[in-house]
Amino acid sequence: MTDYENWRATVTLGEPAWMPYNIGLTRSSWANFGAEQEKVVLSHPETWPHYQEGQYERMLEGPWSIKEDPTRDFVDQWGCVWRTTQYGFVGTIVEHPLSSEEALRTFTPPPAETYNGGQTPADFERAAAHLARMKRDGGRPMGGLDHGYFLLRLEYLRGFENLMCDLIEPSDDFMRLYNTVHALNRAAVQHWIDAGAELISLPEDLGGQDRSLIGPTYFRRWALPCYKELHEMVHQAGGLTYFHCDGNIMDISDQILEIEPDVFNPQDRANGIDALAETFKGRMCLALDFDRQHALPFGSPQDIADLLEYEVRTLGSANGGLMVQVEIRGDVPPDNLDAVAASLERLKTFWFED
Repeated sequence: MTDYENWRATVTLGEPAWMPYNIGLTRSSWANFGAEQEKVVLSHPETWPHYQEGQYERMLEGPWSIKEDPTRDFVDQWGCVWRTTQYGFVGTIVEHPLSSEEALRTFTPPPAETYNGGQTPADFERAAAHLARMKRDGGRPMGGLDHGYFLLRLEYLRGFENLMCDLIEPSDDFMRLYNTVHALNRAAVQHWIDAGAELISLPEDLGGQDRSLIGPTYFRRWALPCYKELHEMVHQAGGLTYFHCDGNIMDISDQILEIEPDVFNPQDRANGIDALAETFKGRMCLALDFDRQHALPFGSPQDIADLLEYEVRTLGSANGGLMVQVEIRGDVPPDNLDAVAASLERLKTFWFED
C-alpha cells in the first residue's frame, strides 16, 4: 500500500497494513531544543525519512507567525484581536468586536469569496492548483476551515458571557449573526469541494476539562444541526470529513456519532481511553491526540511508552480505525520525544504480532 492507500484503509476500517501516526515538531520545540531534538529525529529515519541534518536551523530563520508572536497582536477578518504571551502559541481574543448590542445590530460580515472560518482570507484558486499537484503526486488532497469556525467563532465575536446569554434568550440580531456565520461556513465548504479536496477538516474545541462547554441540550439545539449539515455536504460530494475537538466531550459523544465524521480527533486522557473505546471503536476512525497536558511535558519516557501501549492496544485493530497524533511543543524534553517515536514505530503493526 502507498501511504495514502493505507491512510484511507485506516479511515474506512478496511484492513490497513500499519497504523498511521504523525509526530508534529513545532517551531517552539526546535527553538528550545535545537540540536538535542535533531539527534532524536536523525535516530528515527523510519518516522522522519526526509529530514536532513541542519534543516531545523533554516526552520528558525525569519520572524514568527503573527499568530504566535507576543510582540504584536493579530486581527482577524472579523476584527477580533488575538494576543499571545508566549512564542509558538496561538493566543486568545482580547477584543470581541460584536460584544455590544449596537455592534451586533450593525455588523458587516467578511466577503464569502475568501471566507474560510474568519481568521485569514483564503485563495481557493491557488488551493485548487495545490490540491491538483497533491493528487498527481499521490498525496492526500486535504483542505479545511480555520480552527474555531462556528461555535467558537460566535464566542470570539460576542465574548463568552454574552454568547451564553444569547443561547438562552436569542435576539433577532444574534440570530442574524448565527445564520450569517453558518452560511459563510457552507460557502467555504463548497469552495473546498469545488477546489478538489477529498478530505475536509472542520475543527472546533467544544470541551472543558470534565464536560462539554454548553452541554447536551444546548449542543443539540444550536450546534448539531449546523455541524451535521456541513459534514453531509462533503459526504454528498463523495469526500471525507475530519472533525477535531479538544476537551472532554463524552456528554455529547452520542451527538458526535450523529454528525458522522469519517475521522474524529479527540484528546485521550481528557475523555478516558476506555470511554472512547466503548463509544467510538469500530464505529468511526479516531485520530487520537496524545496527552499534551501531562505525559509529554512532565512524564518519564517509561510513562509515555506505557500510555501509548495501552492506548494503541485498547483502541487499535487489524481493521483500522486508529491513528495517533502527537504535537511536540517547546516543553517536551528530547528523551520524551524519543520515547514517542520508538513506541509508535514498535506499535504501528501490533496486530501482526504472534
